Amino acid sequence: MSETPGRPLTPVERAQRGQANLRHGARSTTALAPLVVSMKKGLLARMGLRQRDLTWAGREVLDTYCRSKAKVVAIDRWLELNPLVREDGTSPAVLKLYFVALNASVRALEALRLIVADLRREDKDIASALAALDLEDRRKS
Repeated sequence: MSETPGRPLTPVERAQRGQANLRHGARSTTALAPLVVSMKKGLLARMGLRQRDLTWAGREVLDTYCRSKAKVVAIDRWLELNPLVREDGTSPAVLKLYFVALNASVRALEALRLIVADLRREDKDIASALAALDLEDRRKS
């Protein structure tokens, strides 16, 4: 971004110039970042988990899910304002990315579900193990 000689750009001007070439935003990490963060927070809150409760693989799958889902949401928003089928009968090129991102989000969500189910199973095992140890301590006393 070039600045006008003698005058720096205001934050509003910087934001406007950053958005000038943005179409749907699905390929822009900067445009998607706030949505990804809010999706992670919302999903973790609904699951009753924190990121640190997940394994490294769980955090990676969560990130993959939220990034691909954010792309789907960004393209959905763009499609609300732009025609799905143009007057010449063609569709926007972004639809290829849309279906790839949609498929990736569905697959990542399923993987995340399995990881969380494993965590829950492990927690039950730990809880029953601790209960068994507590019972054993009582017997010894």
